[in-house]
Amino acid sequence: MDLGLKNKVVLCMASAAGLGKGIATELAWEGAKVMLSGHNPERLAAAQADIEQETGNRPEVFVCDVNKAEDIQALVDHTVQTLGDIYALVNMGPGPKPGPFDSFDDAAWTGTFEMCLLSYIRTIRAVLPSMRRLGGGRILNSTSSSVRDCLDNLILSNTMRMGVVGMSKTLAKEVGKDNILVNVIGPGRIDTDRITSLNAMRAEKAGISVEEYEKEDLKSFPMGRYGTVDEYGRMAAFLCSEANTYISGQTILVDGAMTGAY
Repeated sequence: MDLGLKNKVVLCMASAAGLGKGIATELAWEGAKVMLSGHNPERLAAAQADIEQETGNRPEVFVCDVNKAEDIQALVDHTVQTLGDIYALVNMGPGPKPGPFDSFDDAAWTGTFEMCLLSYIRTIRAVLPSMRRLGGGRILNSTSSSVRDCLDNLILSNTMRMGVVGMSKTLAKEVGKDNILVNVIGPGRIDTDRITSLNAMRAEKAGISVEEYEKEDLKSFPMGRYGTVDEYGRMAAFLCSEANTYISGQTILVDGAMTGAY
């Protein structure tokens, strides 16, 4: 299937590693003009080199702290000036700290709000004029499977991810007239550094090795394995593409049937 992404400009947030890099790689395979962004210049440069080597399509990069509104606006302005008007935005952010309710003060809640919800809002606000000039576009907000089934010990993430879903659903109705499609994609257990870190924490708490924890953990997975960043990236690429013409306002999980809720 031709996704119609060749030469389309796509802005990928938090794309120096993990799921964001996986999405950017799939978009590069499709011939899109990809802008990578993140706060670490060295990791961005490494991601740029990796993606070019793998796909033959060299993305652009721009350093951006998503907690700063001025950085987000500068990123969007640079993308438009360098590559052209933005057809698709992939919103992505790092996962907040795990922990129970009583372990977080106002500063932790405020910081998570800025990083995991307000940054999404600011980036969308910045790209909408560009998409409207094009006569349409795609907005994809990456969250977590926790938007369907809250995960233990991740109260900060569970709360803010739900906010992204509510914002996205409402926004999809508002910008449908502009031919802009807005969706949410949520990973289940995808094999990334974030999962490695969480598994190490859970294994330590249980007093067992990481290998023992993962072996036991995978018994509950219908497919018997974690997902890959490539699998997540392919679904994201479709939702960002011209092949998707009528899916909007939806939340789609890439979780290998792990989540029981619907």
